[in-house]
Amino acid sequence: MEHLVTSARDVAYAYLRGRLVEGHLPPGEVLDDATIAQEISVSRTPVREALIQLEREGVVAMPPRRRPKVAEAHAGDLELIIAPLGILQALAAQLAAPRATGDDVAALRAHNDELLDALREGDVGRARLADVAFHRVLVSRADNRFLTSAIDSLELHTSRTVSLYFRNRGPDGRSAREHEEIIEAVAAHDGLDAARATRSNYLRGLTAIGEPE
Repeated sequence: MEHLVTSARDVAYAYLRGRLVEGHLPPGEVLDDATIAQEISVSRTPVREALIQLEREGVVAMPPRRRPKVAEAHAGDLELIIAPLGILQALAAQLAAPRATGDDVAALRAHNDELLDALREGDVGRARLADVAFHRVLVSRADNRFLTSAIDSLELHTSRTVSLYFRNRGPDGRSAREHEEIIEAVAAHDGLDAARATRSNYLRGLTAIGEPE
């Protein structure tokens, strides 16, 4: 789910989320709202509102009468996250395939081409972004805000854990080939096959990541 920056709260949320996703805020780090507000030129109130939202999403801890801090995260969390995320992404693919347009198929191919280009250049970060963008096409076409919200929350935890513990790991050439299977199923409007291929892609990707660095 994309967060449109339309208010000071959105600015604060986007800033903090980005820092968390990129692994720049390690677990346990204290989050001082006054310092953050100064960094992004907003008042403290929208920063506090953003912190409350991030607490709901499980990436910030706000103990009573203590300053907020970054929630704990462990390398082993990835295995716990990927399994349900794969199931939800498979459901999104199943819902999206029957209603997919030619533009959707073209977007899937473009993102997969971007993934392949990134792999050839050894750019792991760019490859991960292309992979996320690929699956986001199907999430958007599924057009279910509750499903989108659930996927968005799990992707936040996935990206954060990868940035903290698996920074130099990402999709591989086999992922791109598996994406081709998904594209074929979507182009044929075959929801069940798109779901099968998507779930397999996610679960196989988990084993490919391997041990933390």
